[in-house]
Amino acid sequence: MDIFERVREVEAGVYLADDRIMEARSRLLQGIDAGSAAERKRIARRPVFLIAGAVAGVAAATAAVVVVNDITAPAPQVEAVPAPTVDPRQPGVALPHPAPTAGTGITEPFPDTTPQAGQHLSVRTTDERIIYRGTGDPWFYEWSYRPDDDAPVAAAIYRNVNTVYVPGDRSGEWVGRSGPTNERLASYPADQSAGWDAILPYRGDVQTWTYTGGIGGETVPLTGSDEWYLQYPDDPQALLQSFRDRASEWGSDPAALDELALSNVIDVLVENYAPAATRATFIEAVTLSGNAEIIATDGDVVTYRSRFTEMSDPMTVTVSIDHTTGWVVEYTSRRDRTDVDAATDPAPADIPDIRKTMTTTIVDALP
Repeated sequence: MDIFERVREVEAGVYLADDRIMEARSRLLQGIDAGSAAERKRIARRPVFLIAGAVAGVAAATAAVVVVNDITAPAPQVEAVPAPTVDPRQPGVALPHPAPTAGTGITEPFPDTTPQAGQHLSVRTTDERIIYRGTGDPWFYEWSYRPDDDAPVAAAIYRNVNTVYVPGDRSGEWVGRSGPTNERLASYPADQSAGWDAILPYRGDVQTWTYTGGIGGETVPLTGSDEWYLQYPDDPQALLQSFRDRASEWGSDPAALDELALSNVIDVLVENYAPAATRATFIEAVTLSGNAEIIATDGDVVTYRSRFTEMSDPMTVTVSIDHTTGWVVEYTSRRDRTDVDAATDPAPADIPDIRKTMTTTIVDALP
């Protein structure tokens, strides 16, 4: 069993501070999923347990609520396609031209999205996901890691809220707030409510953590720091190739390299605190990946759909990006259900396994 799997087997009764959850995620994000992609296809599905109101599950998408996101995780399903050498973006979908940021003399692709000294970038993430219960064990789990011998008898949608405040000077103090957690929005069937209340009680308190200079422990560079983003090429094609190379070094299946690269790109975008220039490069990489179909355009918000079939069980991921700011406003993922599996799923088929909605603003003071 690799470290990725051990993280998933934390006891359900253990609650971790949100900073430790984010630290674990940041350390695992860049390689664990790539290194374990082939192994994941061979191991039995394992239950996933909620930690501090969040689910430690498969996904790369990732965010403050989850130890390891679905989209690293991040995700989508479609045959892996080598990145093309031409830009496949549909006409009319273009990144904003660089414009000066007021008062700094710095040119950036997304004007007025960079907090200045004394200000903070507020990234509020609302995480809603389907959790299942079975008959054989008291555990609850996500669909991806349900026990093979235990069909779910009940499902519920749970909401968790997390906010990260990124200082204008990234070497300053980062603040995170987690809560409320375990807010049950719906249960299927409805008469199972009492059972859910017993094992996943609502927690209305808000926990706060702080770090200096970024998110993480003592190992530098810290996630989110200026130094952290220097590891990424500023050319979208080179960025995709760097993620492919990294996954290959970890021994991933060659057929999954393109999907793993896109998965990692989406992970960084979903965090919603990358600098403007970095966001521009990563958004361009999404469009160049060959595995991101535009399915909707609502004003400046463009929604991309991707399919992942090689790096994990088949799954569909969508990511909605505001092209005037570079911020992700919504992320969803849903695993495929086979004909047999679909009959055992008590949750409606049109609900994603995970839905994240993000609100990103600049604030002059912490609330």
